[in-house]
Amino acid sequence: MRRLLLAPHPDDAVWSCGGMLRQWCREGGLTVVTVFDGDGHEEGGPRGGDRDTGGGGGDGVPARRRAEDAAALAHWPVRTVGLGLPEAALRRDRAGRSLYAGPLALRRAPHPADAGLPVLLAGLLEPLVEDHDEVLLPLAVRTHTDHLLVREAAELALAARGDSVPRPVRARYYREFPYAPPPPPGGYRERAEPADFSDWLRGALMYESQVRGMFRDARPFARALARRTGAPRRCTWTSWERDAA
Repeated sequence: MRRLLLAPHPDDAVWSCGGMLRQWCREGGLTVVTVFDGDGHEEGGPRGGDRDTGGGGGDGVPARRRAEDAAALAHWPVRTVGLGLPEAALRRDRAGRSLYAGPLALRRAPHPADAGLPVLLAGLLEPLVEDHDEVLLPLAVRTHTDHLLVREAAELALAARGDSVPRPVRARYYREFPYAPPPPPGGYRERAEPADFSDWLRGALMYESQVRGMFRDARPFARALARRTGAPRRCTWTSWERDAA
C-alpha cells in the first residue's frame, strides 16, 4: 500500500499522523507532500521536486519551519516533497496588503484572491496521486483556510482521474492536531487504529518553534496530544472515509 500524505504546512503531517508513519513505511512506502512551505516571495512559484531532507536554516520563519520538518521526518524512511507555496499569513494582494488580517482570519473561508489555488494545486498533485494507492488529506472542518484549500485541491485531483481508471485511489481524511473540530457529518465512516505514541511525540516535539508558540513548552503539548489520542492507556489515530454512493 503506497500512501500519499498531504500536509498543508510543515508540522501537520507529524502532529496529526505521527503515530502511524512507521507502520505506513513498512506497509509499502509513504510520501509526505507539504504544500504551503514557501518563503512568501511575491513572484516565487512552487519549487516542486523533492525537498532536501538535510535541512534548511536561516533566520526566516518559513526556513526554520522547513528545517524542523526535515529533522522530524528524518525519523522515518519517508519521501518528502515541498511544493513551496507561501502559507496564508504570508500571502498578499497586488498592492502588498495581507489577504488574511490576523490569526482569526485564518480560520475563515479562503480569500477571493485564493479562488484559483485549488485548481493550481490539483494540477501539481495529480501526478503524485497517480503513483499511490491511498491519499491521506486533512478533514478541514473548522480548522485553517490552507487546510480547506488542500482538501479541495486533493479532491479535484482525485476526481480528475475519472471512472475509467482501472486502479482506484482511496481517500482518507485525518483530523488535524491541535484543532478540535466536531466529527464530520453523515456520509462518513470512522476508523480508529492503534498508534505509537512515543514515536509520535518524539517526532512532534522536533517542531520547537511551533511547540513554544502554541503551547509554551513540551509538557502542555504532550498532555494535549495524549488527550487527543487516548495515550498512554490506548493510543489511537482516527480517520474517516466517505461512504460509497
